[in-house]
Order: sequence, then structure tokens, then C-alpha cells
Amino acid sequence: MKAPVVLLPENPMPEGGEAFWLTAQDGARLRVFTWKGGDVSRGTVFLFGGRTEFVEKYFEVVRELRARGFAVVSMDWRGQGLSDHMLAEWRKGHIDDFVTFDRDLAQLMEEVAPGFPKPWTAFAHSMGGQILVRAAHDHAGWFSRVVLSAPMLGLRFPNRFMDLAIRGLANTLHVLGRDEAYVPGGSARATDETPFEENILTHDETRYALLQALVRAEPKLGLGSATVGWLHAAFRSMEMSAAPSFLADIEAPVLIARASHDALISPSSLEHAASHLRDGTLVIVPDARHEILIERDPARAVFWKAFDDFIG
Repeated sequence: MKAPVVLLPENPMPEGGEAFWLTAQDGARLRVFTWKGGDVSRGTVFLFGGRTEFVEKYFEVVRELRARGFAVVSMDWRGQGLSDHMLAEWRKGHIDDFVTFDRDLAQLMEEVAPGFPKPWTAFAHSMGGQILVRAAHDHAGWFSRVVLSAPMLGLRFPNRFMDLAIRGLANTLHVLGRDEAYVPGGSARATDETPFEENILTHDETRYALLQALVRAEPKLGLGSATVGWLHAAFRSMEMSAAPSFLADIEAPVLIARASHDALISPSSLEHAASHLRDGTLVIVPDARHEILIERDPARAVFWKAFDDFIG
């Protein structure tokens, strides 16, 4: 069944794409996008966003991948974009456990992936990177290569005390049954509704304005703060994936792009991962905030050169 797509004149859907619903194991609807026609001589890229993100935000990236000869498959994670959410309050960024993301991805790989040419490359940003690291570990046969943009392998805090305090607070609130509440200080205000001058995601005003226009056109695309449950689940997943033995078990080559001005992701967590992977490459993207893929052109050019060199 076809799924709706939010279109703007300045952000048309790349040619040949289709959007449809994928039904998860528990009946939840997940919005999937695919691009298959034309030159797909280099296989398929499975493209996934981070927390708060949705596929329309990546149309520019899809066009760049298509121009490189790839088919593309993408999906709104559960609880994001127009995929079903776990809570009635739509703006709450909630998940019960990252295992739920794992199951949704497995459903995509079982039902959709077989119709697309190999080799299969995973390409994910931020939270999507955490999910894809888990997938590369648990399903060695899925992806020939993995590309991660500012992956959520560790959150950035001003100091170790703040890190321990936030972890402790998340654990306490989880024990108290507050999983469905916003994290302290959180609200329904979508990240993409923050004025450009206050944003910590990108230096590119035009691409950021497009992001805001998409959320205005379809408010359901906007996502507010994370819930206690999401934060608790994220900490548990990051702790697991940071183990040297976990990283060393990943067979596929992995490219990690670190944004030099990232206020959200710990740079040491990315350096740690690259050093413990069997085949890990770390590239630093200068003058880039967290959202490397919607940064200014010079920063994006550094990323795409690293991507092209890595894919070969």
C-alpha cells in the first residue's frame, strides 16, 4: 500500500522513487522508500537517519547516491517521520528498547532487501549509526560495507561528572516508571523548529530552512525531546556497542565520519570504535556540526570524497 510523501517545490522526490507501508511484527506500520530503476551497477545503499529524522530530509543525499550508480532503500524509524509511534503523544521521541529497532530493521531486510541488487551498503547517521552497528554485529551477511555519519556511539557531556549524573538520573527515573515522560527539561518543541541562530546541527542556513519548511508542511514530521525510556535504552545500547569485544566481532569494513564541531557526539567514542573495529576508518570532517549531510558544501565534499574512496 502506498504511503504519503511530503513534497515541496524546492525538495522534489528523486525520480523513480516510491513510498509504501511495511508492517512490523507487532502490526506497526513503517514508512519505506525505495529507488531501483536506472543505473544500479554498484548495488544498493540502505540509508537511515538519526533521532527526529525522516526520509524527505535525505532526498538530496538520495540523488547523490543515485548519481553514483546505487539503488537506495530508506525507512522512517518507528516513532519518527510518518511511521507509527509508540505513544499517543506524537511529539514524544520514545522507544522501549533498541531491540525494537533491530526487529524493524530485520523485517525490512527480510521483506524488502531481497528485491535489490548486491552488494548492499549500510549508510546511517547518528542514532541510525548505533542501530546499524548492532546490525553489522548480529547479521554479518547483510552489509558488505558500513558508512556512519556522526554515529551515536557515545553522547558528549561537558565533563565526566555530568555524564555520570545524567546516566544516574535516567536509571532512577526508569526504575520509578517514568519511561514515557520527557527527559527533564524536555518538551514537544521540534528540534527543527529551533531558529537557525540557535541550532547546533549545521552551519548551512539554506538546508536548515528546508528542514523547517518540511516540518511546517507536515507537523507530524517534527519530533520533540526524547523520553526517559529512549534515553535509558540509548545508554544501554551504547554501553553494549562500546565493548572492544563487540566491536572486534564486526566483520564488515566501517567508515566513521566525525564532525569537528559536533556538540552531541563524543569524539573519543568514535576514535575508540575506529581503533577496535577489525577494519575501521575514521575521517574528520572540518567545519562541520553534527548534521554532516546537511552542512555547507565544503564540509559535505570532504565527506563524499571519503565515501567514494571507501566504497572504491
